[in-house]
Amino acid sequence: MGNIPKIILWAVFLGCFFPAKAQLLTIKDAVDQAIKNNAQINQMRSKLNQKKEEWRTQTGVSAPEISYMKEGINNKAADPFQEQRFEISQSVDFPLTTSYRMKALREEEKALEFSIQEEERKVKTGVKSRYIEVIYALHLHKLREQQVKLATELYNAVYSQFETGMGNGMDLTKAELQVAESNNDIDNARSQLHQARYSLFFLMGLPPENQKYSIEFMDTLQSKDVEISQITALSVLTEQPLYQSSVKELEASGYFLKEAKSNILPDIRFNLYKQDYGTGYNFNGFELGLSFPIWYPLEQKGKIRMNLAHQEEIQWKQKEIRSGVKEQIEHAWHSYEVSRSTIKRYDETIRSKAEKLQSLTLSAYRLGEVDLLNLISAQQIYLNSQQRYLAALRDFYIQLVELERFLNLELVY
Repeated sequence: MGNIPKIILWAVFLGCFFPAKAQLLTIKDAVDQAIKNNAQINQMRSKLNQKKEEWRTQTGVSAPEISYMKEGINNKAADPFQEQRFEISQSVDFPLTTSYRMKALREEEKALEFSIQEEERKVKTGVKSRYIEVIYALHLHKLREQQVKLATELYNAVYSQFETGMGNGMDLTKAELQVAESNNDIDNARSQLHQARYSLFFLMGLPPENQKYSIEFMDTLQSKDVEISQITALSVLTEQPLYQSSVKELEASGYFLKEAKSNILPDIRFNLYKQDYGTGYNFNGFELGLSFPIWYPLEQKGKIRMNLAHQEEIQWKQKEIRSGVKEQIEHAWHSYEVSRSTIKRYDETIRSKAEKLQSLTLSAYRLGEVDLLNLISAQQIYLNSQQRYLAALRDFYIQLVELERFLNLELVY
């Protein structure tokens, strides 16, 4: 797998408008808070708790019935009655039917547990992606500050040329426009930073009163050479919680189908009673009854066909999940590879050459060896390469987070 990349984060978030004690929000803290506060996950956990208790209502044991019976009543006779008795009656489903039902409920419980795992992975991926967007916005803001600095240097160089009579008013106006555009870009970067912050806070479920400017973010992206083969990524296709959830749903439907078929077997009724023939309750009795499903062709056959149709539905669902997950893994892996190549190319070649081109062109302009157009072009090449690098770095980590979701590994932390 190679070295696992780390986001080593220790910088202060810019723009503290209020003098407050700094609070570091790590990527792990953000994920933990988001999972804890996520409404969908908490609803699913409540459903799981309900499902865990459902077996108590599906045991197939009905409430016992207590009754009193008196027969042969004749007030004119010496004995006013022939028999009286107290009776307890209990009905139960056939044991095999109850067994299948219990197994089906357990499989449904496991399906819900896998669904919760899938939702937690989605939330984790979303939070990490937004956290990376915040870090990207922080670095983009720094790049825009550098752009303003370069535009100011360009203006100063043009103004010096203008004062010595070597420049002209048109070049000076172009340089002024470059400064103005750079200030617009830094304002846009600041707006993007605020949007990224609040998007992260929203996903974390952070109350508005806690969304303070004193919050600091871990702020340094580092590029590591992480080797993840396409075969490795695709080998976990059927291990995904969503797919495993459908597997458990299919198994549950299989048990429900067996339960419906087993209803051809009779339910059982037990009666126990104490008898009094006029001399006291000195006798005992019992009765065993069987309830035969004479309406099987209507009721139970309908349940069987419903379960067969439900099984077919889940099988199609599995195929959809499998193809959908494969597409997502393929997309994440290919995007990760492209971003990785871009970063490597920048580190090996583009960075040093773009910086050198910008520096040499500025010196040449001051000496009158190149015109303003070449100087602006060199600066744009430098700034654009920096921005593309940041974008590639952002995409690299976001795709790693996507792969992290499928591989169930901590690749970004």
